[in-house]
Amino acid sequence: MAPFGLFKKKEKAEERAEPAIAAPEAESLSISQVQSLLQDIESAKAQWLAGRLEPLRQSVGGILATLGSIADDMEREKIKLEELEKRYGSTIETARRTVVSSLRREASSELAPIKTAGDAKKFRERLDAILNRMGEVSGSHSKMLNYFLKKHADKMKAGFNKLEDLQKEAKSVFALFEQERAPAVKCGATVNTITQKLASIAADESSCKSLEETLSALANELENTKQELAAVKGSPEFASAQEASRRLHNAKKQQEQFRAELSEMFSHVSRALTKYSYNVSKETERRLQVMSAEPWKMFGDDLPQYSALLHEIAKSVGSGQVQLKDSDKILQNLELIQSSLPRLQETANAIEKEMSDTARQDMRAARRATELEEKAMTLEQEIERDRQDLEQKKRQVTEKNAEVDSLLWQVSENLAELTGRRYKVTR
Repeated sequence: MAPFGLFKKKEKAEERAEPAIAAPEAESLSISQVQSLLQDIESAKAQWLAGRLEPLRQSVGGILATLGSIADDMEREKIKLEELEKRYGSTIETARRTVVSSLRREASSELAPIKTAGDAKKFRERLDAILNRMGEVSGSHSKMLNYFLKKHADKMKAGFNKLEDLQKEAKSVFALFEQERAPAVKCGATVNTITQKLASIAADESSCKSLEETLSALANELENTKQELAAVKGSPEFASAQEASRRLHNAKKQQEQFRAELSEMFSHVSRALTKYSYNVSKETERRLQVMSAEPWKMFGDDLPQYSALLHEIAKSVGSGQVQLKDSDKILQNLELIQSSLPRLQETANAIEKEMSDTARQDMRAARRATELEEKAMTLEQEIERDRQDLEQKKRQVTEKNAEVDSLLWQVSENLAELTGRRYKVTR
């Protein structure tokens, strides 16, 4: 806020002043050398900024001291009021005390010497704050001051006007500073991006090396596994186990066919078994359930009991005690089952013996071969997965290297703008 609305002096023209920078004579610079050069450039520009603002700081200090003296004079001033003005006496005194207090507070402020860009920024912010606070206080009491303390108000306005001129000059200097350092800031940001990408590339290359070592170890392990598998499969024990496995497979297939045949045979007499199950003992009911659901379980030590039960069922159907539709056909099927029991018993025993004999064979070689085959498959999957990861990492390294090369060229262009020399920037 411009105090009293009177700050309208012409802004001073800024003369561009390039800080002296000793550009390296070498034809190429590494990233670390570029960072060092950028620090020198930034330091030189900061020194230039401090050199331009330090006189302004001293001038501001002198003006603040003058405003402090004005506050003392204003406090001592005896205000003469006409009879009609006396009713505003307390208001006038309040305004005077407020302005005096504000001036003294700002006049007592210490402005630290400007040596760095950070000091310069603090000075500019402090100057802005001083003008804002003074403008608010003086503006709210301007009518009272201009009427009753005009002499002091004019001096205050002159001081404020000088402060605003200094503020504008400081802003102009800062604008020039930011404009001239912009290429260095841009270059610094690019260099930071390069260092980050180089770190990422190094991490990816380390990961690639680790993956290559892992792949080599996995390949050796896979080769050893395949050699052991070939040795196992070439052994007499494996051949014997293979033959036993083939016989066991055939026996299981015969067992399935045998059970299917039995299930088919007993399905044709299921109604007779169900009808006969009424009012029988629990043991008879259990046997009827076996013949209905799992007839192959009949062929054991108690086969004669099952045979006798089938005979009783056939008798009941023949006598009409168990009445069924198509009873003649059911009787034929019951008689077929009974007549087939010796053959079926022989088949069941043969299958059981074959499965028992093959189960006693030494299958360790076959199991080891299976374990080795599974291990080889797992290793091949791991190798394929790690190979894909390695290829992806290598593609990323290639892409990032291309990005870094492009950024290095940008840094070279930035340095040409900053120093007037063209360097080849290396990693």
